Amino acid sequence: MTYLIKVRNHFYYNRKVPEHVREYDSRANIRVSLKTDSKAIARQRAAVFNEQVEAYWQDLLKNKSPHDNSRFGKTVKMARQMGFAYQPMSVVANLPILELVERLLTLKDASLPQVEAVLGAKPLPSLSVKAALVKYWEYSKDKLLNKPQDKIRKWKNPRIRAVNNFVKAVGNKNITDINRDDIIAFRDWWLKRIAKETMSAETANKDFVHLKVIMETNSDNLQLGIDIAALFKKIKIKSRHQENRPPFTDDEVIAILNSPKLDLLQPDEKWFIHAVAGTGARPSEIVGLLPTDIDLDAEVPYISIKDRKERELKTPHSERDIPLIGCALEAFKNIPEGCARYRDRTDQLTTTINKFLRSYELLPTEKHSLYSFRHSFQDKLLAADAPDRVQAELMGHKFNRPKYGNGPTLAHKAEWMKKAFGI
Repeated sequence: MTYLIKVRNHFYYNRKVPEHVREYDSRANIRVSLKTDSKAIARQRAAVFNEQVEAYWQDLLKNKSPHDNSRFGKTVKMARQMGFAYQPMSVVANLPILELVERLLTLKDASLPQVEAVLGAKPLPSLSVKAALVKYWEYSKDKLLNKPQDKIRKWKNPRIRAVNNFVKAVGNKNITDINRDDIIAFRDWWLKRIAKETMSAETANKDFVHLKVIMETNSDNLQLGIDIAALFKKIKIKSRHQENRPPFTDDEVIAILNSPKLDLLQPDEKWFIHAVAGTGARPSEIVGLLPTDIDLDAEVPYISIKDRKERELKTPHSERDIPLIGCALEAFKNIPEGCARYRDRTDQLTTTINKFLRSYELLPTEKHSLYSFRHSFQDKLLAADAPDRVQAELMGHKFNRPKYGNGPTLAHKAEWMKKAFGI
């Protein structure tokens, strides 16, 4: 992130003061002229200034002191003037020998502050695990570009949960103080939960991965020199049992789709269930369809699942065309505009549907859900002996062999779907 803006052919560093430091730096934003009309030079100068600003804010948080332009930035500025970016001593000590010697040679007749700047003797910034999460959002803005709020929330929630769980187990420690014993303690905390609450080992492992990435991202961006690999080495919990969402049987699918209880739902909710059952598509893919993605007048009616700037698909392989037959064709005849009322609100729709199916006892077990229709669709293709490539292109899975030609046509895919559904 360069935090650049251009005003009358000159570039400025421009950045809003983050919420987590507003208590000590009440300015709405920082804008500083970079004194150049060259974007390349401006990017370099903005990077230098941003490093100074970051260090300054960390100093404010650590000392709980109000905004003062003359503080920690001086140390960083000295290092820059001598030709070096400020790095903590733990990093300086591991620099290539020639660079370390070069730094030492500059220290002849140097002042104490200059020595601190070049050798990294200034203390590392204080950054708690919770504060590291806030900074992680800033460093990860590229991952959230053009994503709808629903997906941003789903992306953030497991990372928030990982940090909150670590704080419960170990405390809100500074990330530079976290050691191997702390990570082991977090693992032990999870093992007790798994034993007592029948929690999944996979849930615990996701926490470890998210915490690792948050710490690693902060360490890399702030040059903290944390040995992430050593901290998290072999930390995952092994499990012999992996819980998968069970599929419906053919009879269960028929019973659900033909149940008069579905008429208690709103029409778009009812036909959404039929669409998921008849296409095997992910619920989010059905919700994301635009009217232009639904072609009922084609020789082979179909839906086109596309990757869009504002609506990214789960994987690159998810982009595909699915023929409409049977209950899916009937569904889209009733909702030819798609699920417009729930667009970008997949969670709300799936929660509504799953709650309804459970309330009216339409699910055979507690482990079944709306997503079980997708697993049933896959099983039908397997039972029909559909070619691997046909299965992959209908399910939106990666095809693990070289692709030649254009692949199966809509008509070809429709034939296999009809065979699978006994139509």
